Amino acid sequence: MRAKERCKLIGKNVFECFKRSFSSGFMYWMAGTILMMLTMKGNLATGLTAKRLTWTIVCMGAAIAYSAFVAYVCGGTHYEMLVSGNMKRISAMNMGTEFKISSHKIEKEYRIWKGFAIGGFIALITLIAGIFFGANQAEINKIAVEGQNPTKVVAVFALIFFVFTGWSVLPFFYANAAGAAISYYLCCFMAIIPIAVYGGMYIAGAYGRRRKSIKAQELADRAAAAEAAKPKKINYGGLPGTKPKKRK
Repeated sequence: MRAKERCKLIGKNVFECFKRSFSSGFMYWMAGTILMMLTMKGNLATGLTAKRLTWTIVCMGAAIAYSAFVAYVCGGTHYEMLVSGNMKRISAMNMGTEFKISSHKIEKEYRIWKGFAIGGFIALITLIAGIFFGANQAEINKIAVEGQNPTKVVAVFALIFFVFTGWSVLPFFYANAAGAAISYYLCCFMAIIPIAVYGGMYIAGAYGRRRKSIKAQELADRAAAAEAAKPKKINYGGLPGTKPKKRK
């Protein structure tokens, strides 16, 4: 493969992973928005109360469950595309010509790293939020601890990150509001969650589809073997005297 073709393939793979991250990423963003709307009410100094912790777990659980489902389906779809690609490559190797499969896209073939790459795109904004909050901890604490207004730039970006990554930032924010003094850089570790969930379920989806295909093939082979084992009926033409009489 030439360098130009290789670069083009890499670009297609990256864009495919980026596209696949949107549905799960949107669910994480929705979880952050809902969590902020439900928990920002009341006195921030009370910290991470039982109610706030419960809503955090519920919102995170919903986002994780949806992302796991999407990743499982994606893994199965990419596995089927890999099977189609292998058929084309084997035909080209053995016969010199490839099967023409119009639905096949090489960038949609299953690869182990793709699940973690898609999760990485989902987690990117979470990582950026953790770095931003950690670098501006003193300004953020004006909101959480002192009840003051930070600089306009910090306030705008803080609101944006609360909306998109509230599920990862708000627990630390409420803990600091109660005087815990936790570094916001620890929010960066929350980025591991979407990466691990999507990567693991993507692999599970591929193996699940593989098991389903193998089982279906085994059932088809058994049915074919059973059909072949049945005694074949002889057609005598339906003429009088051509069919042997049954013995009493």
